[in-house]
Amino acid sequence: MEKIKQLQQDFADFLAKTDFDRQPKELYEPIAYTLLQSGKRLRPMLCLLANEMFDGDESEALWPALALETFHNFTLIHDDIMDKAPLRRGKETVYQKWNADIAILSGDAMLAQAFQHALKPQCGAEIARQLGKVAIEICEGQQMDLNFETLGNVTIPEYLEMIRLKTAVLLATALQMGATVAGANKDDIQHLYDFGLNMGMSFQLQDDILDLYSDVAVFGKRHGGDIADNKKTYLYLKALELASEKERQRLEYLFTLRIDHDEEEKIEEVQGIYDRLHVKEAVEAVMLDYDRKAIASLAAVSVPEERKKHLRTYAELLSGRKK
Repeated sequence: MEKIKQLQQDFADFLAKTDFDRQPKELYEPIAYTLLQSGKRLRPMLCLLANEMFDGDESEALWPALALETFHNFTLIHDDIMDKAPLRRGKETVYQKWNADIAILSGDAMLAQAFQHALKPQCGAEIARQLGKVAIEICEGQQMDLNFETLGNVTIPEYLEMIRLKTAVLLATALQMGATVAGANKDDIQHLYDFGLNMGMSFQLQDDILDLYSDVAVFGKRHGGDIADNKKTYLYLKALELASEKERQRLEYLFTLRIDHDEEEKIEEVQGIYDRLHVKEAVEAVMLDYDRKAIASLAAVSVPEERKKHLRTYAELLSGRKK
């Protein structure tokens, strides 16, 4: 834990050196507001832990770590506009606090900054290539997510592919970047990438659960937001698979209702159906399968087990998260 805390502090100190006091302030204030919030710093931590596993130069790895955090937060700013989300980490979203135009422009600037940071290490061209690849994949996943809003039939495999692209690939790329900067061999980089991919799948499925089964004060988002927004999450798709004809028809009807309907009443009814069908437990079983695959991928990395302990500890902390 001490090493994890040290890396977290090292990244916080590095981020604090970033110059946000620039003009025009309407562009840079939302960037500072976003990046200086107390988020999980998950992606930079994975990058730094992967680099540490191979005894890499931390000063080199801090740049892709900053690129990842900047890029990730850029995607959140734009996601919140598309989702019309009022809260992020328990605070007003950028588009809500300022407006959509400013949020779009500040997000665009963050994307450009992310690539500037990615180019700083000695292997910067390769890190920037990895960032470009994952940026396109995330756009593909986001478009799939938007498509699902109007598609009548979404299958579980389609949903899993969407979250692979929208969430898991960035966690995998964070580990890939850290190992690349440290000079790891190709096979070990691939094993770490696979570890991150499977961990990311489990992470997003857990996010689906936490959206409904968590304390909003801890989770930092509104309770049942996915249900209110008619998002076809794994919980919803699994419920359709397990439901009786009557329950299926009712669920499909509830997921046509818009925000002018009684939101809390709708969330409560859907949750009641999920509970009767034991959907939460079904999703947790799928998460466990991804966790097993992640463990196997980490075991395949050809460094002594002692060098994997910090990353393993951090992954275990994530699997027990409440937010």
